[in-house]
Amino acid sequence: MRFWAFGREGEVVAELVRDFEREHRGGGGGGVHVRVQQIPWSAAHEKLLTAHVGGALPDLAQMGNTWVPEMVTLDALASLDSLVQISPGMDSAGHFPGIWATNVVDGRLYGIPWYVDTRVLFYRSDI
Repeated sequence: MRFWAFGREGEVVAELVRDFEREHRGGGGGGVHVRVQQIPWSAAHEKLLTAHVGGALPDLAQMGNTWVPEMVTLDALASLDSLVQISPGMDSAGHFPGIWATNVVDGRLYGIPWYVDTRVLFYRSDI
């Protein structure tokens, strides 16, 4: 399985993948193998678009949820609804509703929130 992870998160994913692979070893030496490719955020969007056009998207990618509608419009993402239905504990109940909704387009789920960051604007009132 090919996994594109962007920015610093790629380092974190590499650690998580080791545990995931250990938990999903198959009998007889099989199991799941995940190859993580770390990509700088500055190149991520263009790389996704280029890979889509070339038919070379990864099996799994971490990406900004602001790109979800664009990628759905391009038919670059698969709906996850059927997979979520058969995955115990994987549903919107365990997630902040607002961030879950950013991964839904036309009533279909295309992403699973991994983490949330909050960007704020502040100003100094003393100047």
